Amino acid sequence: MAESPVFALDVGTRKVAGLVLVPGKKGYHIRAAAIVEHQQRAMLDGQIHDIPQVALAIQAVKEQLEKKLRMPLKEAAVAAAGRALKTERATAGEEISPATEISSQDVLALEAAAVQEAEKRLLTAGENQAAYHCVGYSVVGYSLDGHPIGNLVGQRGRRIATEVIATFLPRVVVDSLVASLQRAGLSMASLTLEPIAASAVAVPAAMRGLNLVLVDIGAGTSDIAITGQGTITGYAMVPSAGDEITEALAEALLLDFHTAEAVKRQLLKNDSITFTDIVGQKRTLPATAIVEVIKPAVVELARQIANQIILLNGRAPQAVLLVGGGSLTPGLPEALAGQLEIPPDRVAVRGREVLNGISGAKNLQGPQAITPIGIAITALKQEGLGLARVIVNGRPVHFLAGQQVTVTQALLAAGIPARTLYGRPGKGLGVEVNGRLTFLRGQPGQPGTVLINNSPATLDATVKPGDEIQVIPGRDGADACGTVGDLVPELAPLTITFNGRQVTLEPLIIMNDNQVDYNTPLEDKASITYEPLDTVAHVLTRLGEPLEGTILLNGQPVRPEAPIKDGDNLVTGVEAAGQVITIILNGRPLTLKVQAAEVLFADIFNYLDFPSTPPPGRKRLVMEVNGRPAEFTTPLAAGDQVTLRWDP
Repeated sequence: MAESPVFALDVGTRKVAGLVLVPGKKGYHIRAAAIVEHQQRAMLDGQIHDIPQVALAIQAVKEQLEKKLRMPLKEAAVAAAGRALKTERATAGEEISPATEISSQDVLALEAAAVQEAEKRLLTAGENQAAYHCVGYSVVGYSLDGHPIGNLVGQRGRRIATEVIATFLPRVVVDSLVASLQRAGLSMASLTLEPIAASAVAVPAAMRGLNLVLVDIGAGTSDIAITGQGTITGYAMVPSAGDEITEALAEALLLDFHTAEAVKRQLLKNDSITFTDIVGQKRTLPATAIVEVIKPAVVELARQIANQIILLNGRAPQAVLLVGGGSLTPGLPEALAGQLEIPPDRVAVRGREVLNGISGAKNLQGPQAITPIGIAITALKQEGLGLARVIVNGRPVHFLAGQQVTVTQALLAAGIPARTLYGRPGKGLGVEVNGRLTFLRGQPGQPGTVLINNSPATLDATVKPGDEIQVIPGRDGADACGTVGDLVPELAPLTITFNGRQVTLEPLIIMNDNQVDYNTPLEDKASITYEPLDTVAHVLTRLGEPLEGTILLNGQPVRPEAPIKDGDNLVTGVEAAGQVITIILNGRPLTLKVQAAEVLFADIFNYLDFPSTPPPGRKRLVMEVNGRPAEFTTPLAAGDQVTLRWDP
């Protein structure tokens, strides 16, 4: 525990309370305390609206304490109103390369992305466009490739994701506190939340096993903290408090706000109260009569507080503890007990007198002393949130954190996505080739660099106030690319004789219904089809010919699946079915049946036992068609007169 004094300030809607606390022999000792009311309504509902006016009250408290203690005060512990606390749930996912293991840095970057997504949701919700400080987050769970997993570190996959619950304070709340302190010549030493500070002293740890509710009723807000199972289980806020009672009194008795506030404060001290209304009439009324006047407003405040307690706790608590100046409102404890339907003795106002181990400063008494004492003790125990200033990429950034501030938290405060340190893998290409899906991967991303004071660091490295952080983003990997030739094998042209004519067929490649060549760039989700010209069926399909009927390949009948090669002779259709003609050979009829486009003189030899060499005494071959000399390739027609013999 720190031995140096702590200067704590409770900057409230109506007043500023300050005290200097040091550890004592049996607890804590308040060396001095001072309370100064705002000269004007500089705060509404716990939020600073007039920084110069609030700074004047802070400076007055500071000067009073410095005079009493004869020592300068340079920094102060403060608390933000519980109403400002925001909680948001969000998820984040990241595509990764399955080639490398997931590191703890990858997980930190993922969590930071989820926290920034939560902040983004707050920014886009409703009309509130304020920036936020993240004061903490917890991980709900992780997933790898869509499946829940306990720990991502060391795993491999294609996509990681996480869900977090993050807690934020609007930056305007913190910045207005910082600005008010600076105008009064102070810096912020520590920051906590008002309900946390009040709970620290009003609900000791030994009591937190009970289901208790602490309600800090100030002028503008009623902050609620709920305990159970040994811890504080939740916080809430009602935007109504003592000011609503004051305004009801002012309206009923025709008083200005300050006069109504003065009348309200006398209700528990005096039997009758004298005041002057806004028309100048001086009046005296019994305190009991004025209490009846404000009773409807008291019941309404109790109803709002009770409703919020039931909403957060799910049921009536075992007991309710009231602190803050507004808890002194006559009839409020009884009204709250009635709204919660619990015995009246289960709702109690707790003031400094019930605290053990707190000595000194007798001028700071009652329930309004609880929160400033809690702020001081929280700061002494170093349980508050620190406000630090670091330089991120040349820009000063103030951020909140606990005992250790990491690079990740600094980047969050600077609004720099941690994932920028990890270059994304390039986009892949998915292409369907002849009905089969092929995937080309993009190049892996290149990691970035974090430097703290020019020395390499990791995301979980601790930073100190005044450090300079430089973030060099990672480089995204190149997207996958390629050409048709990368996926389609080399196809050679095919030259054949088809039904008596020579044809050359070029390879045909179609991508997305367009003819392409090997140099055409690939497109994502493209469909490529090609047919190698290596079978009779492929050739006939390319030629637009049917596959039925007789097919002759180099004069031999074949099936469509038969292989074909360059230079082959392919015959189909009528030509392949053949012809039957009758000619007159050497005066005698001869019927020829030929499977070819035409009958040639040479076909006759398939039907004759004609000597291929001249017989003895003969040496000249005579071939004539219709009395005219013929060749082996001379076409024949039905009825032709054909002569074939060996002459001497």
